[in-house]
Amino acid sequence: MIRNYVCRGLGRAFSPASRNFVRLLNLLNTGSAGKFAEWPWGRPSFVHLPPDERKQFNVSQLNFAKKADNIYTRNHEFKELVDNSLKWLFNTKLTAFGPVEKEAKKYAWLRVREYLYVQFRNGDLEKEAQNYTVSVSNFIRPSNPKVLVCQLLKCDAVSEENWQTILESQHVTSQQKLNHIMGCIYDHIFEQEMLPLVAPIRSSTNSAEDIDISNPAEWFPEARKLRRRIIMHIGSTNSGKTYRALQRLKQCDRGYYAGPLRLLAREVYDRFKSENIRCNLLTGEEVIEEIDEMGNPAGLTSGTVEMVPLSQKFDVVVLDEIQMMGDSDRGWAWTNALLGSIAREVHLCGEKSALPLVEKIVKMTGDELVVNEYERLGELKIEENCLKSGLKGLRKGDCVVAFSKKKILDLKLKIEKLTDLKVAVIYGSLPPETRIQQANMFNSGEYDVLVASDAVGMGLNLSIERVIFTTHMKFNGQEMVELSSSNVKQIGGRAGRFKVANVAANGVDEGKKAAVGYVTGVDPTVLTAVRTGMTSPIEYLQSAIVWPTDEICGKLMTHLPTGARVSTLLQTLATEVEKRSAKLFTLSDLKNRLTNISMFEHMDGIPFFDKMRLSNAPVKDFPMVKQAFVNFCSTIDQRQTRSLTSYPFSFNILNPQFISNDKYSLEHYESLHNIIMLYFWLGNRYPNYFIDQQSAHELKNVCEMIIFEKLDQLKRNPYVRSPAASKRSKPYLRR
Repeated sequence: MIRNYVCRGLGRAFSPASRNFVRLLNLLNTGSAGKFAEWPWGRPSFVHLPPDERKQFNVSQLNFAKKADNIYTRNHEFKELVDNSLKWLFNTKLTAFGPVEKEAKKYAWLRVREYLYVQFRNGDLEKEAQNYTVSVSNFIRPSNPKVLVCQLLKCDAVSEENWQTILESQHVTSQQKLNHIMGCIYDHIFEQEMLPLVAPIRSSTNSAEDIDISNPAEWFPEARKLRRRIIMHIGSTNSGKTYRALQRLKQCDRGYYAGPLRLLAREVYDRFKSENIRCNLLTGEEVIEEIDEMGNPAGLTSGTVEMVPLSQKFDVVVLDEIQMMGDSDRGWAWTNALLGSIAREVHLCGEKSALPLVEKIVKMTGDELVVNEYERLGELKIEENCLKSGLKGLRKGDCVVAFSKKKILDLKLKIEKLTDLKVAVIYGSLPPETRIQQANMFNSGEYDVLVASDAVGMGLNLSIERVIFTTHMKFNGQEMVELSSSNVKQIGGRAGRFKVANVAANGVDEGKKAAVGYVTGVDPTVLTAVRTGMTSPIEYLQSAIVWPTDEICGKLMTHLPTGARVSTLLQTLATEVEKRSAKLFTLSDLKNRLTNISMFEHMDGIPFFDKMRLSNAPVKDFPMVKQAFVNFCSTIDQRQTRSLTSYPFSFNILNPQFISNDKYSLEHYESLHNIIMLYFWLGNRYPNYFIDQQSAHELKNVCEMIIFEKLDQLKRNPYVRSPAASKRSKPYLRR
């Protein structure tokens, strides 16, 4: 019933956060709040606002360039409604009884306008608005500024009867609807984002300065009670370093192999099982516990590095690809595992670039360090000349490297058109199972050539004779940059793997006859850059990426202003860790976490520690996946119990009859697969909310089969947009 929703919505006005807001206003009125005007937690910044509006804030309409093309500039009726709503907001909300609150209200007003600018500049806005799921409860008291424009555009999707109940009026206009949405969003920003920033600094005996985060080694006191033996296995690709660490792991009773990828953890698990070694599997999405007839689990576990249980005791822990601790996004998992593993021996496998940094960290922890360095098994040669005759010069066993899905699939189609070679592909957003299938068919000779992204540089055993770079540039998310020497060496080093010489890849001794590997480029410019990268000196890591434990986050959160948001905590942590650890440690890149947090931070029903956990969810940058994540978070927020098939996702196309249907692209199925894997990830952490894993497994298997078949039957590149397909339909505000 709508009235039940309204009661719950109005009740939210008296949630703990809102009660804190009332207390803060009382402090403002009585003058006992301390030095508010100093903004002790930092003034808000507005980088997405036009510079003149940051100073002259009493502007109602939005100021886009004359040629700007978006729903605001194009639809004059909608523009007038938004402008009138902004005028109403300014005239009704920006009145205050004190200078500090007035300033906070001004900043809340600027933040609303900034959200509008960002969303109107989004090229996918109209598509996102069309896909926006309308829920009556979301319109009772809107609290998610990230979808403000979508709500404005879809406000008429809520029935007139419901609007009459929400606004307590028999005659509701479109202007009143927009005013209500805009006003609620403003109140949310003012109460939840601005007022916490003007909260007084607490006494020095209870401030953030009292929490020592300068030495992340001390975050793990149980590991510090041991004097561990850190054994470093360093060497180039194909030097047998991981093999030696695994040999030691097999000999112990309790051990953990920590791999960089789910597929690599699965590969080690399968290898141990084939050798009759009992082993568990532990990844974010999959948990297999091997239990014997007495009910005892296996002592060894193969898993991903993020899943290393830092409260459990081991004899041996193996951390593969240790140089990844310098990765701005995932590096925290390696660093935390190195600092926090409670094990007598910790084996680190990776590049020599990590050695000086590990030496510094071991000095801090007081552990013993042993370094074993290995030479590459098999010779690696850089060819004198670039690829002759272009793509026609390819031969069986070649791996062609590119850095975008569009380019990879273009190359597959061109090679198969120009030659008689059959082409396999590997790129990051392919399901790991599909990558393994493609790799196995290339290794077996069923496919002749592999076209791959830098995903080929880690975690797969491949029968590559020659690696051919198509470019020495890669998009880093903001701009095109040259490949680092580490990237070039990691990818180029995949050439000349054991299996090229039909020699087993499982052991070092068998690999003494390893074949020669070759590296080249498609043209002289690329070859020169590749040669420079392959022969350049080692680029040593300068800092290790860390992420604080839940205990540290909880303590720091109690020192922040009442009502502070999780995003505020993360930004405070980032500043403090780098400033106070002599830059030896750096907090993980907040971009992905803050993107995740923005999708659920407004949900009051999700506890603080759950929000921290959800900030690390594996959400791919697909609109469909992000919307699914919001739906999943709403399930947690409302404490529901739901199966995967109960959500409004297009699982009806998981049918073999759609394999040859170009209407549903590879990207659509890749998005569906990521949604399914995200459901598994959440199901492992919230088993009471996300149920019926069997149905999800069946959908996953069908999705992977369709993706594989679509790749196999590819006739045109699905990532090349035709002019007709690129035209987006125009949403409108219904009257």
